[in-house]
Amino acid sequence: MSHSVSGDSREMILQAAQRLFVERGYPGISMREIADAVGVTKAALYYHFRDKEQLFLALLESVLEELSVLIEASRSEGGSCRRQLEMFVYRVMALPAERRASLRLASQELGNLDAAARGRFIETYHALFINRITAILAEGVARGEFKPIDPQVATWALLGMMYPYFHVSPVTGVAPTDAVIQQLLTIFFEGLQNPP
Repeated sequence: MSHSVSGDSREMILQAAQRLFVERGYPGISMREIADAVGVTKAALYYHFRDKEQLFLALLESVLEELSVLIEASRSEGGSCRRQLEMFVYRVMALPAERRASLRLASQELGNLDAAARGRFIETYHALFINRITAILAEGVARGEFKPIDPQVATWALLGMMYPYFHVSPVTGVAPTDAVIQQLLTIFFEGLQNPP
């Protein structure tokens, strides 16, 4: 049975594509398989998305928009820069496993996109996500809340610590429970060394 092209068909397509891209990667999925998973015709799929690349970019952009909302929610609560970053990390880790796994698709699959599309996505990625995390860290440095470190390096360090949990089954073998998240944040903000 085939669903009609409706207002929520696009969202159904994105959800099915997310699951398939997470499970099998960008090269391993065809538009036919996505259409079959949603229960729409290929024509209905192409009504919403010109090709697989446009569909993949739409999925990545929806993830970025969600991250942007999480950052804004954490910023709007105010408080210290550390508190804002902690709230952001908790919010990201609270996302469903499949949605968290979508966060790693950009780094894993971006090389499959043409250069122009890749360049546009990277600009958006930095504007909506990376630069906003970096701004919180830079503000913390300027306030004297954090050591005088390079905020961009600190951004990538934080994301690198979170990355193992951006899988349906975390590569650590441990789900991101509150205790795990708190330990990750303690390591990031306070390091491993005991004070003298």
